[in-house]
Amino acid sequence: MKIQTNKAARSHHQFRWQVTASPTMSNSFNLDLFRKTYQGPTVRVKLVTAENAAAYLPAIAFTSSKDVWDYFSALEDEPREVVIAAYLDNKHHVLSIEEVSRGTLTASLFEPRAILQGALMTNAAALIVLHNHPAGDPKPSAEDISVTKSLKQLTDLLPIRFLDHIIVGKKSYVSLKDSGHL
Repeated sequence: MKIQTNKAARSHHQFRWQVTASPTMSNSFNLDLFRKTYQGPTVRVKLVTAENAAAYLPAIAFTSSKDVWDYFSALEDEPREVVIAAYLDNKHHVLSIEEVSRGTLTASLFEPRAILQGALMTNAAALIVLHNHPAGDPKPSAEDISVTKSLKQLTDLLPIRFLDHIIVGKKSYVSLKDSGHL
């Protein structure tokens, strides 16, 4: 399509745009023609799961924050802050687990889009985010609460439920859902 100006319609610096069809263009999309003639980049993504993935995925569905903490309690021994995302199906069985970020003793930087991208790539219906506090106190910081609220706002735009953000400490945990922050 070409966009042409109608010179006769100009008045007081306003223009009226008139769309005219080019003789080489069609009125509908032709997929076969597109495949034959398109020269730009194409991307195809296929999720490949490791054959040994069943060895580390939990056998049961996560039905409570305690279930999640029981499974991920080994995070309490990590010397640095680690952010983990667990992507779940509709019945809360784990589809995939991803280490989103590995930080320092007191902080871990990550982009919420990395978590959302993982959820979309695994076709997850829900997600749970976890991270540890290497000092041992699982009390949520202001940043932990802020990140949780941001992720919640973003997942509300998508067909993905943000079930919980769990902070793992020494022999204890805090669920931001159970504590009313989610």
